[in-house]
Amino acid sequence: MIKNDLVDAVRDEIGGFSTKEIWTYVTFVFDEISSALERGESVKLTKFGTFELHERKARIGRNPKTLEEAVITARKAVKFRSSNAVDNTLNPK
Repeated sequence: MIKNDLVDAVRDEIGGFSTKEIWTYVTFVFDEISSALERGESVKLTKFGTFELHERKARIGRNPKTLEEAVITARKAVKFRSSNAVDNTLNPK
């Protein structure tokens, strides 16, 4: 699913709004999630999951083609942990 598909699904479910308005709302939500992560905050969406910032340490990597070693610098990455509700939906007992 891409952003356009999400916008179409929201428009079909809610109705009463134009595609342009729904696009604006969906973009706003994603921008707010990104802004919170940039500030170092975690974002918890109830019954969906949590987005957290994760610090990765610098390490030595290897180019699989040439086998040449290279330093991979430290960086920040986003980590997502799904909620129990999502896990149970994806993995029914």
